[in-house]
This record gives sequence, structure tokens and C-alpha cells, in this order.
Amino acid sequence: MKEIVVGFIIALIVSSMLASSDGLKPPSGWNFTMPTETGSTVAEVNAGTFQGEVLDSQLPVLCEFVMDNSEPCETMKPIVNQLSSEAQGYLRVVKIDASANPALVDRYKVTGAPTFVLFKEGKTLNSNRGEMTKEELTKWVKRELDMDS
Repeated sequence: MKEIVVGFIIALIVSSMLASSDGLKPPSGWNFTMPTETGSTVAEVNAGTFQGEVLDSQLPVLCEFVMDNSEPCETMKPIVNQLSSEAQGYLRVVKIDASANPALVDRYKVTGAPTFVLFKEGKTLNSNRGEMTKEELTKWVKRELDMDS
């Protein structure tokens, strides 16, 4: 029990230090070099949660429309997971099952998977389809968000 309390106090101190060091603004140039967490930070969104998770988000949101058993989607999975982890706090990354959400597919004119749709302040900025390297995806996101490369 004592270890739990000590750990909790340390976590509070560290989180308050991080919050007070201007932790809400992305660093100049947003170079995607923050430490990577284990596991996926990509949330799954559907038609029922789309408004709250994407359109009402305070952060820009990168939506990846995916399909089960799609080789290009499987290829992109580790790239998208890494981008999501590295950009945590500056960009939300979510995935949408295209076959289970036809209304969203129609609304955003998704014609293949993977398709990436970038949102900021509830508005669509642009979309991009197909496999990309991490560098290509990062460059595209930064360009669309008018960020330094």
C-alpha cells in the first residue's frame, strides 16, 4: 500500500511539472520525436461516436478508414500507431471500419482503404488515399496543418 501511495504522489508531481512547462502547445516544428508508448493509441470510432471524438475534438484529428483483411491497411497499421504515439497531445489519430460505417464512407467520399481524412476544428482539411511511408504521412499531415517541416 505504501508503494502505491508513493507512486501516486510521484505521478502527481511529474504530471504537474509537465503541465506547467507549456505542455499544451506543440514544440516548434513538431518533429514527431516524442517517446513512443507501447500499445496502440489509435482509438476506434464509429458513426455513433464520430461527432464527439472527431468533429468536437479540441485537437486536429487524423481519421484512417480501414477494411478488415486489407493488406495495405495492415501495412499502414504500425506506421499509424507510431505516428499516433509520437503526436500524442498534438494530434488525435482514430480509425474507422469502412465496412461497418457506410454513412461516414459516403459522407467523406471514401473510395478505398486505407483513406486518411484530416480534420481541424470540426472541418475537413483534406484527404489522402493509399499506402504511405511514415515520412510521407507525417509530411502530408504537417503540410495540411501548416506546421514547420
